[in-house]
Amino acid sequence: MSFVKAIIFIISFWSAVSHGDNASAEQIPFSIPNTEKIVLPVSANGIAYELYVHVPPACSHSSQCPVVYMLDAEYSFALASTIITHLTDRNRIPPVISVAIGYPDKSHYRRDRTRDYTPFFHQTGGYGEEMQKVSGGGPAFLEVIKAEVIPFIEESFPAATTNRTLVGHSYGGLFASYAWMTAPDIFDNYIIISPSLWYADGAPLAAVRKACEDESVSESNIYLAVGAYEEQPQNGRAMVSDLEALEEILSNCESRKVSTYMRVFEDETHASIFPAAFSTGLRKLFQR
Repeated sequence: MSFVKAIIFIISFWSAVSHGDNASAEQIPFSIPNTEKIVLPVSANGIAYELYVHVPPACSHSSQCPVVYMLDAEYSFALASTIITHLTDRNRIPPVISVAIGYPDKSHYRRDRTRDYTPFFHQTGGYGEEMQKVSGGGPAFLEVIKAEVIPFIEESFPAATTNRTLVGHSYGGLFASYAWMTAPDIFDNYIIISPSLWYADGAPLAAVRKACEDESVSESNIYLAVGAYEEQPQNGRAMVSDLEALEEILSNCESRKVSTYMRVFEDETHASIFPAAFSTGLRKLFQR
C-alpha cells in the first residue's frame, strides 16, 4: 500500500468511527452496581419520597453494616455511593450502606428541599419569598426519617441499628444541624457541609447555643466542612465565618458529649465542595 493510500485509509477509518459507523460499537445504559430505587408510600407529612439505596456485596444478610443517610439524593447519591465503593474496596473504611432520600417528581426540587430542610418558617431567604411560603417543614420531615425511613431500611436491609450517620449539604446541612439539636438520639455521626446557618438572619446559631444547654446522654461525632470560596465577597454569605462560629459553640458544648472536626477546603466553592468533604468526612468517621 502506497503512502497516499495509507493516509486515505486512516482518515476514512477514523471518520467512520467518529460518526458512529463502526458496526461493533454498541450503546448500553449504565447503572451503578448494587443499587436500587424504592418509591415509598405517601408519608405522614403528606409527601411522597423515594430512597436510593446502595448495599456493598460485603454487607451480606449475615452482616450488620452501618448506614449513611443522605439528603439531596438527586445529586448526592451517585457521587456518594461511588466514593464509598472506592474507599471500601481499598480498605480505607468498613463497608457501609448508603441511603439517599429524594423525590419522585423532580419538577419542584427547590420547593421540596425548602419545605423539608428548613426547621421553621421564615418569609425571606433561600430561593426567594415564593419558595419560602412552604418553609418550616423540617420537624415533620425529621419525624418521617425517624418513624418511617429508618425502620424501613433496618427491616429491609442488613443495616445496623447503631452508628447511624446523617449527611447534609447547604440547606441539608442546616437540617442536619437541626436534627442534632432536637433529636440527638437518632444519629451518632454527622457530616455537615456548608450549612445554611445564615437562614432567618442567623437564628440557627442561636438555636445551637440553646441546645448546648440541654443535657444529652448520646455521644455525637460531627464533621464540619466548607469551601474557602464560600466566604464574602466570593459567595455573598459569610459561610466560613458561620461554620467557625458553629465549631466553637460545639467545642464548648459541655452539656452534650460531642466530638468535632472542622476543615476549610482551599479552592472549593459551594457547588464543588460536596465530593471532597464527603470523602474526607467518611474517612474521619470510619477510618480503619
